[in-house]
Amino acid sequence: DFTRNLVVESDKHSGIFVMQLLWKGSELRLIIWLIGILLVLAAWLIKKAYAAVFMKNAKFDEHKDEDDILLRVNHLKQYFKSGDYITKAVDDVSFFIRKGEVFGLVGESGCGKTTTGRTIINLYDPTDGDVYFNGLRVSSNMNGLKVLKYQVRKELKEELKSLKKNDPDNYSHKARQLRREYADKLIEVEKKAYESEEEKRRTQKAYREMRKAKLTEEYNRDLLTLPSEKAEERKQRYETELKVVASDNIMTRMQMIFQDPIASINPRMTVREIIAEGLKIRGVKDKKYSDDKVYEMLERVGLVPGHADRYPHEFSGGQRQRIGIARAIVLEPELIIADEPISALDVSIQAQVINLMNELRDKMGLTILFIAHNLSVVKYFSDRIAVMYYGHIVEMATSDELFRHPLHPYTKSLLSAIPYPDPHYEKNRKRIEYNPALAHDYSVDKPSFREIIPGHFIQCNDKEYEMYLKEINE
Repeated sequence: DFTRNLVVESDKHSGIFVMQLLWKGSELRLIIWLIGILLVLAAWLIKKAYAAVFMKNAKFDEHKDEDDILLRVNHLKQYFKSGDYITKAVDDVSFFIRKGEVFGLVGESGCGKTTTGRTIINLYDPTDGDVYFNGLRVSSNMNGLKVLKYQVRKELKEELKSLKKNDPDNYSHKARQLRREYADKLIEVEKKAYESEEEKRRTQKAYREMRKAKLTEEYNRDLLTLPSEKAEERKQRYETELKVVASDNIMTRMQMIFQDPIASINPRMTVREIIAEGLKIRGVKDKKYSDDKVYEMLERVGLVPGHADRYPHEFSGGQRQRIGIARAIVLEPELIIADEPISALDVSIQAQVINLMNELRDKMGLTILFIAHNLSVVKYFSDRIAVMYYGHIVEMATSDELFRHPLHPYTKSLLSAIPYPDPHYEKNRKRIEYNPALAHDYSVDKPSFREIIPGHFIQCNDKEYEMYLKEINE
């Protein structure tokens, strides 16, 4: 009776009809929501398909460089987004490194030296800019596109806010013009990112073809001189090398020595496993070849084959760094990025590691990007030096020229901080303080990176350029 009465009362108040309307509305809303998702997905797929077709048919200008230039970095940017804030760790950095050269990158802690090195070797994906290795692109801006687009939109908001404050009468017309300019800029940024991704993909393919052609040329040349019993062995090695090349990566020609020898080595792996890991990833499966290579590398860095089966905790700091160097050179790279490799070591061990790197440079023909904050060490070891400050290179010159004619106030400040083992000199040494707000006025006349004399570059505006030019000619 209770149930019957409840149903009758519900019918009287049209409860069922209301519920039907609610269910119909929810169903309609769900359908509209699903249609919206499908439309967004379809638009994304169409955009991807169009970009793929466009990139496949795109023709890139071949990057041509001087034959002796191994690495070229153009307008490199590395931004990090945290909430609404953008940190410009590296902002518009450009330089090149010649084959066989040691290029020093110096500056205070936090200036962007390590981030530059990590971005070059693809541990970080660049936000913008180009990195070319042996004339081939090794960087893609695709993963940094989101941050760069956010930065562009943020700049537009700031421009509009400034325009509304300073010119309210013409705000409407100028705001429309600004939005059009920034819309074009966003399209250009996205296009460049897609182009860099496609060019990098083509680079990998071209590199593998180039390596394959080189190996085939060497194999055919060896067959002409080898006896028949050695020819079969050479053929097997050639086939193994071809399998490795099929999945080879141009980045194996570039390796890194990390700052902390303890944190950069897996404590659960033996020295043999640590050094041979690069060979294993590259596809080398011949255990005898790997072991021979490990022993050879250990001897090159001043250790002995008996150390191969020990663990990292059994070595001193200097020995651990030697293991890190052995791991870096086992793939016989052309470029080594040495990220403050001696800062965690005592003075006597620092000298040993620097001498070891000099020796390896001569024996293996290495090119080195040497990152440090100790200018006296950099002067001894480097051919050219670039000085970084807050994500920018402020001065770049040969080692002798930079120490003879430092021009930028920050470079002078760094040089004044170098201690000398002379108590009389140290007693009278005057430290030069650098305050960018007092040293420069860039409110109107903006700075740019300029060549003051051949090979000597400096970040300055027009007024400072004239002043530096006068100073260097005196």
